[in-house]
Amino acid sequence: MDAAITAIKCFIQIDDRTGTAGQPTAEQFKAVRDAGFEAVVNLLPREQNNALKDEDALIRDLGMEYYYIPVAWTAPQPQDYAAFCEVMQKLEGRKILVHCAMNMRVTAFYSSYAMKHLGWSREQADALVARIWEGSKNFKMDETWRNFIVLIRE
Repeated sequence: MDAAITAIKCFIQIDDRTGTAGQPTAEQFKAVRDAGFEAVVNLLPREQNNALKDEDALIRDLGMEYYYIPVAWTAPQPQDYAAFCEVMQKLEGRKILVHCAMNMRVTAFYSSYAMKHLGWSREQADALVARIWEGSKNFKMDETWRNFIVLIRE
């Protein structure tokens, strides 16, 4: 894997077609495209301070598809997860990068999606979540996110 891609904040290569990450820079998105990624799914609301301005235009200018599902940090919603699942199914078999600010929203969503649609065990899903959430010094999983993960995994 290209060093520019592995340098993306909290990057995880899930398999040969799926990567998850925190917010990439404009230069890192160029490396993502050069590595053969075809689409970007963004769960980070545009109004958040660390969101990349005009990310949608940048991604399209790079020749990749762009999907935007803004997930409020303090209030993730089941309809956000449903929209995520719809996009993931649409992109099945394609090389994609899914990101948010720190890969926390993404690991919560992707792990649950993988359980329901890719045959992952609860242990595999929990290990992906723990890899990011338990490794963070600044953010710990709160009741909102614990309850949300339980809800979307039902």
